[in-house]
Amino acid sequence: MHPRVDTALFPVGHNIDYDSAEEVAELADLEAQARDFMGQYRWTPPIEDMVLAFGIGQILALFLVRFAPGGKPEDAERWVVAAANGPNMHFETDDTPTPALALKLYCAIGQDWADTVIAGGSLDDSYPIPVAPTREHAEILLWNVEFIRKKLIPIAWGPPWKPPTSAPGLTQGRPRGEPKPARKRRE
Repeated sequence: MHPRVDTALFPVGHNIDYDSAEEVAELADLEAQARDFMGQYRWTPPIEDMVLAFGIGQILALFLVRFAPGGKPEDAERWVVAAANGPNMHFETDDTPTPALALKLYCAIGQDWADTVIAGGSLDDSYPIPVAPTREHAEILLWNVEFIRKKLIPIAWGPPWKPPTSAPGLTQGRPRGEPKPARKRRE
């Protein structure tokens, strides 16, 4: 039995409620990028839903992709990462049931590719990253991986209702189902 990823604690989801229209637009751009990336593959059954699990506009968004019923239970879901300045990736959810663990795996996959390129090794067993395997690309990817590990994964570990303090200018949505706070009236 492959349990589905629990989306109840995702910091954002279908009903994004950001104060910043710019943030919403940036996340929508990353969602379109993720959909385009996933559209390059033939999925059987087809994609049924894409849920935003974690995202910071103009940087990176992590989505949980759910497929229509009819396939193998172990193939019911996948993570997809849309990165503004890095490779898009998709991978299984089996060993990564949370957004933070999914981001850690994204970093491990990217680091493997970059380390292999720098060492001059064969990429036959590495995730296919669609750029020339040059030292420059590897170093850029390693910088991105380090940034994600230091700045984004700690935010992804935190409870969704607590605004992060480590990313200036970041806005945070309400957990799904939580009521909108009442606005104070001016007297």
